[in-house]
Amino acid sequence: MLSILEKFDIFGVPIKLKTIKKQEQFKSSQSGVIAIIIMILSLAYFFYVISLWINGKLIPKVTTSQRMIDYTTYEWENSEISFTLYDIRSKINPFTKENNIIMPVLLEISGLIISAYPRLLFSTLQVDGDKNVITIDKGKLVLSQVDGSKEDDQEDIKQYFVFFTKCRQDWMEEGGYCADQQTIDDYFSTNHGLLFLSINLQQYNYETLEFDEIKKTQFFAFEEKSPFYSQVVLQKQQTTIDDGILFSNFKTFEVIKDYEVNTQAVSAKFAQDTVITVDNIQLEFESLGAFIFRIDNIQANETILMPKLGEVLAQIGSIVNIIMLLKILSNMINTAMLESTILHQIIEIYYPQFQHVQITKNFLGQIKQVHYKGVEIKLANFQHKYNQLLEIARTKFTFNNLIQEISRVQLVLINQIGIQNIKNIFKIEEDLKFFESDRLSNSNHQIQNLVSVLPEESPKKSEFERFELFNSEFPS
Repeated sequence: MLSILEKFDIFGVPIKLKTIKKQEQFKSSQSGVIAIIIMILSLAYFFYVISLWINGKLIPKVTTSQRMIDYTTYEWENSEISFTLYDIRSKINPFTKENNIIMPVLLEISGLIISAYPRLLFSTLQVDGDKNVITIDKGKLVLSQVDGSKEDDQEDIKQYFVFFTKCRQDWMEEGGYCADQQTIDDYFSTNHGLLFLSINLQQYNYETLEFDEIKKTQFFAFEEKSPFYSQVVLQKQQTTIDDGILFSNFKTFEVIKDYEVNTQAVSAKFAQDTVITVDNIQLEFESLGAFIFRIDNIQANETILMPKLGEVLAQIGSIVNIIMLLKILSNMINTAMLESTILHQIIEIYYPQFQHVQITKNFLGQIKQVHYKGVEIKLANFQHKYNQLLEIARTKFTFNNLIQEISRVQLVLINQIGIQNIKNIFKIEEDLKFFESDRLSNSNHQIQNLVSVLPEESPKKSEFERFELFNSEFPS
C-alpha cells in the first residue's frame, strides 16, 4: 500500500551527491559576486517601485468616454465663478457698493423667464491684490428638458444670466448708492482694459488622491461702445475612482471638467430684449456685456483605476526576471568551472603527477601560466597535450563510459579471482553478526576470499605510470 502511495508523490526530491567540500552544489566566488549584484538590484528596484506606489507616482489606468444626458445638476458654495476687471488706467474700483459705477446683475432664468429677483454682485473680495473682483459665491445650475416628461424629483431647467450695466439707483440695495453722473461719465471716457472670466475646474491628483482646483481664465474686451454676449457652457464630468489596495473600492464624484465660451457682438439692448420677468414685465437697461451660464448636455465619464498591490508586485517581478537573466550567466560560469575541476581531477586519478601542476588562468578561464613542482614549462606544448587529456577525460566522464569501465573491472575480477569466489563474497553476511562465535567460525573463509589474488598477480605500478609529460617532452 505504501509503495502505491509513493508513486503518486509529486514532491520527490533528487538525491544529491556532495562535492569534495561537502557541498551539494558546486559554488564559485565569481557566481557569488553575480548573486550579490542580483540581490542588490532586485531589492533596490523593489523599494523604488514600492516608494513610487506609496507616493502616488505610478500612473493609474484611466479610461474616458462621453454620453448624452437629459438631466443633471451642479451646485457650488465656494466662489468658483469670478469676474476681474484689469484696469491699467485707473485705480477706481467700479464694482463697489458705495460710489458704484458699473453694476453687475445676476438673473436666475428658467427658459427665458426670470424666476428670481435680480441679485447684485459687488466687489467685496480681494484676490492676489486685485481689487476689481466680483464672484458668484454660491449657485445651482440645472440641465433639464424644457419640454417633455420629467421625474417627480427632477427640477426645472435653471441657468444664470449675468450682465454689466451702468449704475441705476432704483436697483440699488439698501446701504448702497451710485457715483455722481460726472464721475460715471469721466470713467467711461477712457478705455479700462480687459474683463477676465475665471472658473475653477477640478482635476484628480494621483499623488494626493484628492481633487485639485485649477483656475481657467478667458479674456474679453470691455468697453462701452462694444457690448458683447457670451454663452458659457460648463462641461460636467463623472469621475469614478477605484483606490482599493487589494480589492475594488469605487468612489464616484461629479465635477466641472472644462467650459467653452461662445462670444458675439450685440447691441446694448440685446440683454433687455432677451429676458422678461414672470409677471411679463420687461426690464429696461443697457448692457456693457452679458454672460449666460448653463450645463452642457454631453457629460464626460472618467474611470481611474489606481495601481493595486498585485499589479505593483507583477511589475517588480517582470523587471526582476530580467535581472535574474544574470543567473543564466552565473550557471554557465559554475558549469564551466565544475567541468574543468572534475576533468582535472580525473586526469589526476590516472596521472598523480598532475597534483604538482599549478595552472594559472584568467577570468575567462584561459590558461596563462603552468608550473610543475615550481618550474615553469612551455605553454604551447603543454596546452596541446592538456587538451588531448581533457578530451579523454570528457569521454571517461560520460555515463556510458562509466558502465563500460565497471564491466571491464568485473571481467578483470572474474578472470583474476574467479566467479565462485565473487559469489562467495556477495554471500558473506558474517560481518553483521554481533556474537564472537559467529565471527570466529567464518573468519578463515573471509580471509581466504580476500587473499585469493596473490600479490605477484596484481598489475605493476609502473604499468600505470606511462605519462612522460614532465620528464622529456616539455623541457623546462
